[in-house]
Amino acid sequence: MDLQWLAPAFEAEGPFASVTLDVSRTDASGEHEVELRWRELRRRLEEQGAPEDVLDVLAERATAPSGRADAGDGSGRVVVAGAGGVVLDLVLPSAPPQDEASWGPVPHVLPAVRAAAGATRYLLVATDHAGADLTVAVGSGVTTARPEGGDAVVGSSVSAVEASETSGADDDIIHKVPVGGTGEYTRERRVEDSWQRDAAAVAKDVDDLVGRYKPHVVVLTGDDNAVSLVRERLGGAASGIVEVVQGGGRADGIRTEDFAQTLGEVLATVQERRLREVMDSYAQARGKDADGADGIDAVVQMLQRGQVQDVLLRDDPSSTWTLWVGPDALQLASSREDLLEMGVQEPVEVRADAALVRAAVGGSSGLVLVPGTRQDETDELELADGVGAILRWSDQGTPGGGAPTMSGDSERLRDIEA
Repeated sequence: MDLQWLAPAFEAEGPFASVTLDVSRTDASGEHEVELRWRELRRRLEEQGAPEDVLDVLAERATAPSGRADAGDGSGRVVVAGAGGVVLDLVLPSAPPQDEASWGPVPHVLPAVRAAAGATRYLLVATDHAGADLTVAVGSGVTTARPEGGDAVVGSSVSAVEASETSGADDDIIHKVPVGGTGEYTRERRVEDSWQRDAAAVAKDVDDLVGRYKPHVVVLTGDDNAVSLVRERLGGAASGIVEVVQGGGRADGIRTEDFAQTLGEVLATVQERRLREVMDSYAQARGKDADGADGIDAVVQMLQRGQVQDVLLRDDPSSTWTLWVGPDALQLASSREDLLEMGVQEPVEVRADAALVRAAVGGSSGLVLVPGTRQDETDELELADGVGAILRWSDQGTPGGGAPTMSGDSERLRDIEA
């Protein structure tokens, strides 16, 4: 996942108050319940030392209506504010598992990252012999709220939440009809030529949209013959990610609820496949010298040097592990002494996952959240300390996959409760 949508929060000057709040307003009592939840989070922030002026600014944004009509899953909000005001205001597509509040030098945005990680960007192509309806769904359902109203998608480099258009050639004969005699053959050829032209026009538009929006999958549905004709004409990028799905289309009477469920299942399968591809890449990288880093110390060292292409992080909200950080995103270490040796005058201790997300943003690295906890016995990746990395490049100073790191192994990573 590209994390640059989080950059404004990490570029601002801290310390920061970060809240994750269930802002569901599914019934008449919703407004009052949101206010009660916010009061509890404010109390926690006050106990941690957050100043009143920051809390007042935070309250105004955290409890403001999101502008969404909450469905059964409700909605959530992640808001980060500092002395300079609100630096991040994100609306989540469902209520978070729990409300969270923290005051410290690094924003805590992992709940938003977790929500964005559950998305699959797709291009839906519903086609028949008259053309196609093309819908590009981008981002994750996580949006950034604008003070002036409305919101914009995040978690993607694309600026629109959804773009739809119709594609197809402008032909007047699209159905075969019996007319008899030699005219039937001529008309049939004209119909088939029209189908071919329509399919070529649709395929071209699909190729253009794939190049523009970079979807993870092209979902092709509709009339069987039209689907086949379009699929045959797709270019290399689109044909490599196309999935044909039955049950959808442009005609009246399509069972939209049934198709939506099928589409959801397909997207979940695509997401699982993408995660599997990353896991396989990591396993291969770790099996080769200097292509991957395994364990917190090795990953921290590679982040310091700007070598990390993707951070793999075990998604464990219960983790209490910490790292030490300096003012810059790539100033992080397993111990205070390491940062002092790097010239950082006042190292501070923060949540390890928050420090890793901050470093990934600062180093333009991607992030892959791997499900499970660090105690998970089914961990097929065997991520040491729940952290790994796929590297962009390596040199003689890069530790081999699984090798002990220069900073002294993961025993130096402290647990808050220890």
